[in-house]
Order: sequence, then C-alpha cells, then structure tokens
Amino acid sequence: MTENTWSLTYDDVVTGVKNYGRESLLSLGNGFLGWRGSLVTNTYDDDFYPGLYAAGVFNQTSTPVAGRAVINEDLVNLPNVQLMTVSVAGKSLVINNETMTTLARRLDFKTGTLVDQYCILADDNPAHFVDIETTKIVDPINWHCLALKFKVTPSYDVDLTIDAKIDGSIENKNVARYRDFDSKEFMIQSITNTTLTTRTRTTDVTVAVASRSNGENVQSKTTQITDDSIIDHYVTQGQAGKAVTITRVMALATDLETKTDATLFVQNAINQTTFSKIEQNSHDYWHEVWQTKDIQITGDDAMQKLVRMGIFHLNQMGNRHANPELDVSVGSRGLTGEGYRGHIFWDELFALPYYSANEPIVARSILKYRTNRLAVAEKNALSENEIGAMYPWQSGMYGDEQSQLIHLNTVDNTWIADNSRLQRHVSLAIAYNMWAYQKMTGKLDHLDNNGLEMLIQIARFWINKAQLAGDRFIIAGVMGPNEFHEEIPGAHKGGLLNNAYTNIMLVWLLNYLHDLSQNLASNFSQVAKQVGYTEEEQKKAEMMRHLLKLSINSDGIVEQYEGFFQLKQLDFAAYKTKYGDIHRIDRLLKAEGKSPDDYQVIKQADFLMLIYNLGATHTRELIMQLGYQLPADWLAKNTAYYLARTTHGSTTSRPVFAGIYVELARQGNTIFETQAYDFLTDAIGSDYYDIQGGTTAEGVHMGVMGETLAVIQNDYAGVDMLHGTFTLNPRLPKQWSKLSFTQQYQGTKLTIEMTAKEVTIVSDRDINIVVAGQTVELIGQQERKVVYNG
Repeated sequence: MTENTWSLTYDDVVTGVKNYGRESLLSLGNGFLGWRGSLVTNTYDDDFYPGLYAAGVFNQTSTPVAGRAVINEDLVNLPNVQLMTVSVAGKSLVINNETMTTLARRLDFKTGTLVDQYCILADDNPAHFVDIETTKIVDPINWHCLALKFKVTPSYDVDLTIDAKIDGSIENKNVARYRDFDSKEFMIQSITNTTLTTRTRTTDVTVAVASRSNGENVQSKTTQITDDSIIDHYVTQGQAGKAVTITRVMALATDLETKTDATLFVQNAINQTTFSKIEQNSHDYWHEVWQTKDIQITGDDAMQKLVRMGIFHLNQMGNRHANPELDVSVGSRGLTGEGYRGHIFWDELFALPYYSANEPIVARSILKYRTNRLAVAEKNALSENEIGAMYPWQSGMYGDEQSQLIHLNTVDNTWIADNSRLQRHVSLAIAYNMWAYQKMTGKLDHLDNNGLEMLIQIARFWINKAQLAGDRFIIAGVMGPNEFHEEIPGAHKGGLLNNAYTNIMLVWLLNYLHDLSQNLASNFSQVAKQVGYTEEEQKKAEMMRHLLKLSINSDGIVEQYEGFFQLKQLDFAAYKTKYGDIHRIDRLLKAEGKSPDDYQVIKQADFLMLIYNLGATHTRELIMQLGYQLPADWLAKNTAYYLARTTHGSTTSRPVFAGIYVELARQGNTIFETQAYDFLTDAIGSDYYDIQGGTTAEGVHMGVMGETLAVIQNDYAGVDMLHGTFTLNPRLPKQWSKLSFTQQYQGTKLTIEMTAKEVTIVSDRDINIVVAGQTVELIGQQERKVVYNG
C-alpha cells in the first residue's frame, strides 16, 4: 500500500478470488448503479468477473437440490456494457495473467475515477506488445449514466481492430457456491444498434442498456448485431507509439424507477451526455462529498487510506440524487458483488446512522424501503401465527423472507439445516435506525407514510411473542446476532430462550414507543387505534419494560441466552493447531459431526453488540430498569468473558470490541488502548487484506465499513448524538496526533479538530454542546477551544 491516502492502488497481477476481491474494492457506484472494478477487456472466468448491478433489480429462479425445489432471489448481474476486445494482425489479443507483463490500477477517491494501465504481449516476439489504458467513471448526478475511455497503443506498426460490445449472454457467477443453481436471470427482449432491452425471467423487470461510442485515429466503424450482443467494430492501421482511443457513454434504466419507456429513456440519455459531462459531474460530486465527509487522521497513513476507502464506498452505496427516486435499501455487499445474493439484512444498522448523520436525505429514502414493505411484514407474521410486523432476516425485492431452509457447508460440501431466519432481531434494527434518524436529524418525518404504524406493529410482534413465566416475561424461539447457536441442545427445534441482545433491545424499543406516545406531534393514539394496538397490549408493554427476563451470574456476566453457561467449553488452541483459521468454527464442528450449539463458541458477542448500539451507560440503565444489578467492573468482566469465546466469524465483531476497549481506556484502564487499536486496525483492513480468506471476492462488507467509521467518531472522538445533546468525549489513540472531521447534528454543522488535550470547534450557528463533561456554549461562526484531560 502506498503512502497516497487518496487512492486505492495495485501494481501487480494476481489470480482467482484475490483478483475478484480487488475488483470488489475497485467498484464504482452511485446508489443506483454498481460497476465492479474488473478489466474491461475480460469476460467471466476464474480470475475475472465483470459485474453491473442496478439497485432493486432481483430475479427468482428454482433449482432442484436434495430432492426439493430451492427458490433463490438474486441481485441480477446485468448485460456487460464495458466489454472491449482487440485483435492484432487479425488475431484476437489474449489478455490473461500470462500475457500481461505489467498492470497498474488506481481508484481515485477524490474524483471517483478508476484508471487501469496494462501491457500485453501480442505474440512470441517480446518487442511486440500493446499498451492499454482505460478510464471508468459513473455519473453520480445523472445517475443512469456511466462512461469509459479505452486507449490502445501498439509498440509497432500493425493492423488493429477494436470491438466495443454490449454482451447480453451474462449469468450470475460471482459466488462459486451458487454456480450450481440456475443462474440465468434475464431474457433479451429487443436489440437495436445502440440498445439492448431485457426482462428478468420471473420478476418481470424491464432493464434497458445503451451505449454510444466514437473513435480517434480509426479508419472505419461498423455496427453489428447478434442474438445477444451489440458490437461497434473499429478498424485502423496501428502505428508504433500512437494511441487509438474509443470513448463510450452508456446508460441503464429499468421500469422500476423510470416513468417513461426504459428503452427510449436510455437512448435519450446517451444522446444528451458526453464522457466529459459525466467526468465533470463525478469530479464535482466527490469534491462536495469530501468537503463535509472527510475524516482526517494525522499519524497513521495506512489507517487514513482505509478510512477514506470506507467513506468512498458508503457514499457510492447511498446517493442523495438517486435514492429519493428509488425503492431500495443498501445490501450487505452494496452493489459490488453477489455475496448473500444482494439481500438486505440487519446490516442496515451499520450504515443508516452514518447516512442519518451525514446524508439524511439518503437515510430517509432507505427507511422508506422498510415502511413500503410493512404489509408484507404483517403477512409474514400471520404466516407463522404471529401478530404485528415480522420483518424477514433476508429481504430482496418484495420484502418476503428470502432465507433458505438449508445451506451449503463449504468445509465438507454438505447441505445442512439453516435456522437463520429466526434472527427476528432484524426488526429491532429497523426500529433502531428510525430512532437514530430522529435523534440525529431532530425530525419526525420518518413517522409519516406508515413509519409510526411500522414501529407499533414491530412492537406488537414482540409484545405478543413474550410470555409470562412466573414473575418475568420470557421470549423463546429466536436467535441473536451470534449465528453459531441456532437451537437449545436437545430441543430439536430452532431458536433460543431469552437472548440477552434481543430482550434488552426490546426494552429499548418499548421505551422508544413510550416516548413517542408522549409526543403530541406523533399523533400516536390515533395511529395506535388504526393498527389495533389494544389497551391490553399497551398494558403488557408497560409491564415488559420492567419485567423481561435476563440471566446474570454472580460475577455480573450477562448470559448470552438462557442455558449458555451450561454449554461445554471448547479447546480453541487445539482447533487452531488442527485447522489454522477457525473464524468459521461452526462449519468445522459440523464437518466433524458435532454441533456448535453444544459449545461456548461465538461468531460475534450478542450482549456486547448492545454497547455498539446504545453505549455502555444506556445499556446499564436498561438492565437496571429490569431490576437487575451489575458490579462496577461489569463492562470489563463481560468483555473478557465473551472475547475468550469469540472467533470473529463476522467482520462486524472486531469493531464492537474496539469500541468497548476505548471506553474501558476512557474509564482508566489504559491497558486496553493497544487492544482497541489492534481490533480497529484488523477490522478496517478486513476487506483490503481479505482476512476471511476470499469473501471480499463476493463484494465489500458494508457493515464493517460503517462500524469502523463509527468507532473512530463515536468512540475515539467520543461523539454521541443519540441521547439529547451533542456530546464530545475524546480519547485519541497514541498513534494519532490529530483528528479532524465535520459533523451534522439536527441542522447544525460542526467542524471539529482534536488533539490529545484540546478540542477546537466551529459551529455554523449557536448551540450548546457537552465536551468532556463540560457544557460549552458555541456562537455561530466563532472558533472555540476546549482543553480536556484525555
């Protein structure tokens, strides 16, 4: 990695999933389009995977597996609009890892531009080669458009032909374990000289793609149409050292977001734009983004680069120009690959607060994805004899449950039962995102258009699911975020009892609903009556706020779920010796004929996730509200206990520990400072270094990007915007001499710079904030310095 903190660069040739991973990281996007960073000259094989995705475009296919029809809903890889092929002296130029002598790739975060430069041997003569340079760019403003510039420079005089293609023979092949399923997602409807129009096979979404190209230093151009492609064919007499340039402007539209005919729309779009316009729009957009969203770290250039990479990707996944026009959320891999089939999970929880704080228009648009599917969530609940709204663990186009009943164990290639749909806490994440939006923006517009109805119906699901057992309410049959535990040993049915994360988050939700009921602006009583929120349910909710059950031992350890303390210990050291990488120890155990349900093994620590969501103080208050007591050192004890049992099988695990260790250091336990920074370093580099052994090939991990930015701002900078007052409580790591950023809070912009001992703040209007326990009155446009004991 270079010292340039404003770009992602590579200067070597790699193969297989490692190159797939780089393509994910080098992806471009604008909230609507996702364009994988593959070389434009290559089609799908084991080393290269071109991908073009449009938010919200899914298709369902059926494949017989183990005697049953398995239905999969997939984000669709759309026709390849970038394909460029070259022939030299009448022979196709072979471009692969053997003929490629050099490769330099650079994604510029400042401009949103990806430039690739590579040299290809043309034949057996080492003096005969072709230099290729490509520039790829997506329009963030006219968000249906993208562009490509392709330069070919031969080292000798030779005949060249260059084809600029739209390839419609595409299937979904990004994820190896999905390739045995039916992967043909669309059918071609029509082809013209510029436009290829398709329709998804079962969801009936019309998608049109168009391309217009022109050439410099070419002799002729013809256009050819085949059954599944459009080819602009260029012929020229190549001269040594003289570049031949093909410039393409392209557009993609669907009938989901386009009011007019999609085919006519893209034809008009390519005729009304140019490469220069798209390039300028991208430069202008990213210049504006970095004015207010950059996080500047002085002291760790490697961290700085990866921070900017996360900011860049989050601002590609959500775009204020596109998202208000779309009915979509942000998938766990964004639009950078086909991992998890492009589905939307609880991972929204890691991105929505970022958008609420930095791009509230995007946040509000994404929240509507859930409110628009309230009726489906209510239907989901009824289908399992539940009440209210039961949102699916995996959601796609319609909002119905897309989780499978079986999944493939990649260790021994066996199909095993999958109970992940029992992670009903996804609905609590949806409510959390609504609350975070309200707290950060100061607005209640998220309650409009079914917003409040949704919150009440989510609460009704949980109120009716809770059962009184003795003097406490219990919740059974659900899973927490830790996916290693799916059922109670010997129960022979999915789900756990009294998962701590779920129960405490439910108390939080019922508190939130109580607060809304006291807010006259929310129109709570009328909406409650409309959705059937009965007086009996409301009385039960008030009781549950104080009587939900937890299990806490004499050391103050909050049991992950009831029965966890009785599970068998596992010798982690022995498994590391045997297997090396044990982050997915659940699969290793199952391949050995054992069950992770029998052992104290954790993918990510459920209880500690609450600290990420709510903070240590709020979490402790909720536990005390239930009538339980915790020792003074409860946070350190719980962290140590769960760390010893956690394999970090999810990339979202390490940031939780990083944030907690910052808090423990802030409380005086300075021994934790090194561990905090190590966890942050591992987490923020998890995609760049692909620490999970190839998963980045299937798309970047949106959740860990949002989480690590939250650790930097919420934990190290100590920003709290969720509890009524804008608060700063810095605890910078020793590696940083300075941290600077801009933060929006309820319509106020605060520009903040902090060192280990001093905070400098400029607000664009008068506001009272709290810095390190001190109330500070800020006067608009006047700089204020506050000394603190870091």
